[in-house]
Amino acid sequence: MAHSGSSTPDGGVAGYTTAGVPGRVRLRHRTSGGYPGSEMKTAVKRSADATRVLFGGLLTAVPAMLGLASAPLLLLATVVFPDALAPVRWLADTERKRVAPLLGHDVARPYRKLHGGHWRRVRAAVTDPAAWRDLAWLAGHGIGGLFAGVTAVALWPSVPYSLTIPLWWQLLPPGTVTAFIRVETWPEALTWPFLQTAVYAAMIWWLVPLAARAQTRFAGKLLRPTERARLEQQVERLTETRTEALESHGAELRRIERDLHDGVQAQLVSVAVRLGLAERALRAEPTAALSLLQDARSGIEDSLGHLRGVIRGIYPPILADRGLGGAVHALAGGQRIPVSVSIPDDLPRPPAPVEAAAYFVVAESLTNVTKHSTAGRAEVTVDGDGAQLRIIVRDDGQGGADPDSGSGLAGIRRRVAALDGSARFTSPADGGTTIEVRLPCG
Repeated sequence: MAHSGSSTPDGGVAGYTTAGVPGRVRLRHRTSGGYPGSEMKTAVKRSADATRVLFGGLLTAVPAMLGLASAPLLLLATVVFPDALAPVRWLADTERKRVAPLLGHDVARPYRKLHGGHWRRVRAAVTDPAAWRDLAWLAGHGIGGLFAGVTAVALWPSVPYSLTIPLWWQLLPPGTVTAFIRVETWPEALTWPFLQTAVYAAMIWWLVPLAARAQTRFAGKLLRPTERARLEQQVERLTETRTEALESHGAELRRIERDLHDGVQAQLVSVAVRLGLAERALRAEPTAALSLLQDARSGIEDSLGHLRGVIRGIYPPILADRGLGGAVHALAGGQRIPVSVSIPDDLPRPPAPVEAAAYFVVAESLTNVTKHSTAGRAEVTVDGDGAQLRIIVRDDGQGGADPDSGSGLAGIRRRVAALDGSARFTSPADGGTTIEVRLPCG
């Protein structure tokens, strides 16, 4: 089954389709101007889609019902093991992923991070409002979701079952209750089954979509962050971003200082020594003085080359001359392996800091591909809509890259965090490496 991430204006929610393609679940009746047959098909499809939503809810409702019985033990265990509620969080995360396409948006995780010593972590886990909201969802979904899912699935075969009761009711022993009715005479056989069918059909047409909508909204309301939790997460994220920005800025300053001290400054000192020797030898040995002057000129040229390299490390001139597209194509052309580049011609030009960060992300990524992988090819994709710039660098190398090991990936993450962007690294063993970076352009 496929899902769609858009909500519907008529109160429906994005969900599953019978054809396996993205679609929308119509959970609310809407009068159509078409033929009665088309309206009936729409109603049946809406109810069938809602039934699939409720049936899918059983995947989390059954574990929630089982976990509800062990919830008190998990709370007591939290005193000894602060991560004892991890199974509940995992189940809640599964439900968040399930209802996200139905709601039309992602449901963020609202949990506090557990820092510090044992008792501080216990206190953070027990006092976290998200933990108690998870337990409330566990109770509501475990009972209501299980009942709604089983009932919705059972209603569909109950309709043909009730309709066929007049054909075989005489084969049953006298006094047998079929479903919720007792048929003992022909007048009863020709009335009660059809009334029961009408009730089942009404439940399928009206109650099942209503239950699916209620279940989805219930999960979305309880499992999302509260306004306070959202503000706390934002403050924490901004604090981390500020720390990353300071670290990135400090690393850049240290790099520039090291390049100037070890490169340009050392060469200029050497040039000064040669000029001093040439000055002394100018009158006594003009030939030797000429050689020293030539060496000094070569040293100055080398110093200028190193100085241009430092300047390129701050803001590459090629960005100002050719823009991000030309700079990325130049980077790709200078690699020892084939690198394909995909950049739309009408890509809006981002601000200078974002453009520089994107350039260095591509440069560092391709450097990592060259130095640390056995890739035979790589590809770079850059796109954006003016509000956000996205950079994707893929290779077919050996994979296994770890951004926490102090490699160049950590530098990419720090540089991106300094601009309040996001970086995602995917590098399975023997599966190549994918780096996806998103930078805000506002």
